[in-house]
Amino acid sequence: MSSNNVLIRSITIYAGFPIFIGGILGNLLNVRFLWRTRHNPCAFIFLISSFINCIVLFYGLLTRILSIGFNLDWSTKDLIWCKTRLAFTQASTSISLSCICLASIDRFLVSCRQDKYRKLSKLSTARLAVIIIIIFWLCHSIPYLVYAELLTSLTTGLISCSFVPNKEFTNYRIYVTLPIYTGLFPSLILAIIGIMTYKNTNKLQISRQRQLVQKQLTSMMLMQIPILFFTILPYIAFTEYTLLTTTMIKSQDKKNIENLFANIFPLIFYITFACPFFVFFASSKSFRQEAKMFFSCQLFINHRVQPQSTTTTRNIQGNLPAVEK
Repeated sequence: MSSNNVLIRSITIYAGFPIFIGGILGNLLNVRFLWRTRHNPCAFIFLISSFINCIVLFYGLLTRILSIGFNLDWSTKDLIWCKTRLAFTQASTSISLSCICLASIDRFLVSCRQDKYRKLSKLSTARLAVIIIIIFWLCHSIPYLVYAELLTSLTTGLISCSFVPNKEFTNYRIYVTLPIYTGLFPSLILAIIGIMTYKNTNKLQISRQRQLVQKQLTSMMLMQIPILFFTILPYIAFTEYTLLTTTMIKSQDKKNIENLFANIFPLIFYITFACPFFVFFASSKSFRQEAKMFFSCQLFINHRVQPQSTTTTRNIQGNLPAVEK
């Protein structure tokens, strides 16, 4: 095994596992803390995105860690797993990004001074939008189920889970799905809506209203925008570069460097789906208080200092502050 492969393997294991574990635990905690405020449209969207993020991290990141770090790639042995892994990774990634965009639109509506726009922020509308998004991206991933196959490499003789050569589908993935659906659309929507939301919150004249909008769910959403830019866009740019320069003649050193970055950027990419809990914790005071109270109560229960600690803990948990709209 070359030194470059050893480095790639080490980076994948020692950087990938913390991202995966932190992301799974964080998203599960999001579900725990946001569950009581699920009737709020934005909180409901965050709740759904937390579920979807777990799927992204499982199908995308964990399988990558096992494959590169431990040579455990089930997708090269089982055709069904090969097809579902590619399809669900694509679908769940797009659903999660769409939920972030949907949450940003909801925050913009809430921040508007006109009552007719604020009334559009409803739980029923959010539920319908989420259902449409899920159905659309699941249908969009059907070609991944069709074209994914176990193919044998002509040069190495190894079996890999790849797409059957198809010019139209390949061009669609290279020029539409990755750069536009995953990169351009979410970036533009979040940038434009984020700026408009920020301007609206600064124009609010009622201090209490401004505090509720700007410091809670709105700030939780706005803080995700720069993280998305710095984690997803570099991955898309490098992937597009790799795909467009496949036929170019490159030196071995350049290939090694590109191979190294080809394994680093995907890890950075998955930070977007692993970091929401930490973003919420840093940006929302009520979310932070609830998290601290939750961990304090769990520690208190484990130590059982007093016989009535369980009852006390239940009373405390019943009075936890909810995330405000």
